[in-house]
Amino acid sequence: MVYISFDQLLSLLVLLAVLVIIASGRFRMDVAALSGLLLLGVAGVAPPKIIFSGFGHPALATIITVFFISQGLINSEAFRGLGHILAKKARSLKGQVIETAFVGAILSSVMNNVGAVGLMIPTAVRMAKRSGVQPGTFGLPLAMISILGGSITLIGSAPNIIIASHMVSATGSPFKMFDYAPHGLAMLAVALLAWTICKSCGIDPGSTCSDETPHETRENNDDINSDKADDAAKKFSPLATRAGKITLFSITLAIILVSFGLLHPAFGFGGAALVMVYFGVLKLPADFSAVDLKIVFFLGSMLGIGQTLEHTGTLELLAGYLVAFTAGFSPLALIIVITFVSSALANAINNSAAAVFMAPLAVGIAAGSSIGTAAALMAVAAGSNLALLLPTHQATLLVLSKAPFSISSFIRFGGALTLLCGMAAAAVIALVWQ
Repeated sequence: MVYISFDQLLSLLVLLAVLVIIASGRFRMDVAALSGLLLLGVAGVAPPKIIFSGFGHPALATIITVFFISQGLINSEAFRGLGHILAKKARSLKGQVIETAFVGAILSSVMNNVGAVGLMIPTAVRMAKRSGVQPGTFGLPLAMISILGGSITLIGSAPNIIIASHMVSATGSPFKMFDYAPHGLAMLAVALLAWTICKSCGIDPGSTCSDETPHETRENNDDINSDKADDAAKKFSPLATRAGKITLFSITLAIILVSFGLLHPAFGFGGAALVMVYFGVLKLPADFSAVDLKIVFFLGSMLGIGQTLEHTGTLELLAGYLVAFTAGFSPLALIIVITFVSSALANAINNSAAAVFMAPLAVGIAAGSSIGTAAALMAVAAGSNLALLLPTHQATLLVLSKAPFSISSFIRFGGALTLLCGMAAAAVIALVWQ
């Protein structure tokens, strides 16, 4: 008989309460998350160094540096004109939205998906202004499809790299660059198809902005007409100016170093941001406003709650229940369970943390069942990249700060996508790896 302690029960209840409050959309998500974190601290569930550890987490540092990189791209105008090219290739709004999101997915497959989103946000916002629609129309699909794009290759997301290291430890054979492609492409194809169907039926999950939409994203007709004329007159020439050259060189170097594991994303993108500061592309202190403190407090609080769950042994307790629950399951059923449990953790805590926690558990499940180790680990990779149910992924938070959309719409559409993409990924993994 496994007993749950008071600290474990309280940690779990607080996490569930925070998630329900965020899903309701009635309160600011940063206030809800910070309140839950402080409640755990006041209750003495964990010491302050654990409670507030999320604010020193590398994931938080990464998203702050990408805020600066995105602002540097805006200041340098390196990507000015890209939206005009995309608009010429796809005349309809539906085509432009899908095309923009698809470009984000391609970038995400060869670099950190947070960095890819940071590159595309300025273009997405300008295209929304030019089309006379709310930024979320472009922002919501860009966030979701870019996250899925990162699931295609080894270097596309942190969970894939983590899973590869566990594969080496468990079997001695690593996953290669495109071993993730079968299920990653399946998830991306399902998402693009679902979005196309929604747009064809007149459904736009990103069209309703959050109540917290920043004032500056709401443009009048004069601003839109001015932006149209400016984009029409300006060709896409990213290296035409000194600022553009400095910006793209620093970002490209950071992408290469991060993609090959030579630098942590926080160091790579942070270094690129510093280069922009040194050469005057970023203007301080004025550009400190590029950092959305609402997102910083929300992510730091959620990461702190995750660390507290680990400190109290709550995650270990849940793992024990999972192993007992899956006894006697078929290989496909096991893959489905591992995929969706990994997805739940990725949404509730952090996608990297979900991979770290679930990978050894998946290896243990594989050792005592008919499922192969490779299939079990691939299921963890797929699920960890399905952070589409709640706006907790770094890429989603970055888009939310610049091209805001309705949280409730994100949850509804993300829930449907999580189910469809998860089932598609599980079927492909069972076919290819089992």
